[in-house]
Amino acid sequence: MRSRMELTITIEEATGREDITFIDLRSPAEYARASIPGSCNIPLLDNAEREKIGLLYHHEGELAARRSALSLAAPRLPALIDAITTAAGENVPVLYCWRGGLRSRSLHLALNLAGVASFRLLGGYRAYRRLVHRRLDNYPLKSKFAVLHGLTGTGKTAVIGKLIEQGAPAVDLEGLARHRGSLFGAVGLDEQPSQKDFEALLLRELDRFNGSDRIVIEGEGRRIGRIHLPNFVAEAMKQGEHFLLTAPLDLRVRRIVKQYLPSLHLEAELAGIREAILSLRCRIGGAAVEQLLGDLSAGRYEAVAGSLCRNYYDRMYGDARPERRPFTAVIDSSNLDRAAIELRALLSAGAPAIKQISTKVRGVENESLRCRPPAGQSAAGVGRTAGIQRSPETDAR
Repeated sequence: MRSRMELTITIEEATGREDITFIDLRSPAEYARASIPGSCNIPLLDNAEREKIGLLYHHEGELAARRSALSLAAPRLPALIDAITTAAGENVPVLYCWRGGLRSRSLHLALNLAGVASFRLLGGYRAYRRLVHRRLDNYPLKSKFAVLHGLTGTGKTAVIGKLIEQGAPAVDLEGLARHRGSLFGAVGLDEQPSQKDFEALLLRELDRFNGSDRIVIEGEGRRIGRIHLPNFVAEAMKQGEHFLLTAPLDLRVRRIVKQYLPSLHLEAELAGIREAILSLRCRIGGAAVEQLLGDLSAGRYEAVAGSLCRNYYDRMYGDARPERRPFTAVIDSSNLDRAAIELRALLSAGAPAIKQISTKVRGVENESLRCRPPAGQSAAGVGRTAGIQRSPETDAR
């Protein structure tokens, strides 16, 4: 029978409130694998202790495991209570563990005995995960996607970042996935989140803007690094309005170097770039790979970026060619602030105005899409590079 002191809340009730703070009582390893976005990890047991209790449960049974866990956690209860109240601040803490079992129940009771109001999340993290899975499987997307395309360095991610700063409906998929969506996409970034964490973050962002006329996103494949996009997102991209960003090659190269190799670059970043270059041997040939590695070792980073653009990246982005896809508009992104303003103006102009622009773009070749061959190289190998890519400059992809 549930104690009258015990206050519980369902995940559906909790996600609709702004006066609560989720407190994850699981071990740091469990928290790292997946958690509720915005939650604070205040573990009842650390990783080693949780493993010890699990073995004890397996070999000696539940009662022995409970007693051992109590002996480990009891001396820390005052500190845990202080940490929870500090993390929650003015909000009400909502405690959760894996299934809403003993860890959250015991600390919830301790908080109540200490006079601290709190909730215990029914079903724990597992209930939240089921909610995310259920909602993404049947997501009622009411908005149309405005999809940005462009060669590497044209500033797609940077423009989206500026729109987000302005409060416009935009979602940075690569930011959520912590990957730039290319062979070099993980260089200089933290490890990617789990698929579960990515889906939780994506759901939160979509819910923020669902119902807006358009949500701006970057054109992606079905996978960003090791993260898979939900099917409905990939399909909505195909059905969206497509915008092409363009910028001169020399500017794109400078942005790429700034993004991938900041002024205080680390050996780990250089090692990641070397590894990615080596994997290109079958695509661009051994001689080109050796030249790239030589330029990288000599610190000729713009030469590396320029060669990769001309000989690898630009040839990959066929979806950025006007002859392959009808773009609603082509936007010069040499100035990222101006590009963001122009995009917002186009989106706010409404469907009739955009339809007129789209008709013009389909019949006009845009000079900024052309790639000039480097000295000593014929145009034949470069003319196909009227594609798209990603750029740096505050993540100017």
